[in-house]
Amino acid sequence: MPGKSESSHRSNRNSVPEIGHELISGLTQLLVLLILKKGPQHGYELASMLEPVYGRRLSPGTIYPLLQRMKTKEYIQSKSTVVSGRKRKTYVVTRLGRIAMDNAQDSLHCIINNKAPNLDTDAPGEELLKSLAQFRILLILKLSPLHGYELVEKLANYFGQKIALGTIYPSLHRLVDKGYIMGKSHWEGDRERKVYELTETGKNATKIALVEVTRIVDDTIFN
Repeated sequence: MPGKSESSHRSNRNSVPEIGHELISGLTQLLVLLILKKGPQHGYELASMLEPVYGRRLSPGTIYPLLQRMKTKEYIQSKSTVVSGRKRKTYVVTRLGRIAMDNAQDSLHCIINNKAPNLDTDAPGEELLKSLAQFRILLILKLSPLHGYELVEKLANYFGQKIALGTIYPSLHRLVDKGYIMGKSHWEGDRERKVYELTETGKNATKIALVEVTRIVDDTIFN
């Protein structure tokens, strides 16, 4: 049973999102699978269980299209029931959904331990992690400052393939705008190179996101 301080912490998260929590906002499908692993749920119940993670309630316009995408991928199934005269749809995880969930958790475990994932990029569940570019960048910069080309090399280990600079720089710019990283210019002869490093805000955001991702990997985030 959580202590008083932990309960207060979770209560506060319900109303005010903590810094760094937006870094895992792309993991909603994986979180849904973790919830459904415990048993069937309605869409409203899913939104309620996700609210403490994000510090806000997902709107019906967000949660139901997401559930439909998961049905299309055959990660979940639904069945309709009538409750108090109202038709309600209950969702359950499929065998393929469990495989995708296990794969995604295994890859997350590798990522937070700075190891290359063991799975192919087209394995079920791997696509659930594609929105983690900013989080991955912060994890790498947590180890040492790097310039863009060095980041590309490091990120290639996570994605299993070379990533174009044109893909990396938009994420870097967003992280700079949020105050999570800063770029410092260094000159090598007549050539300017920008080296990126974490700010104190970025260190805190990375630490908070890392705690949440670890709870996802350990399957304790909804305990």
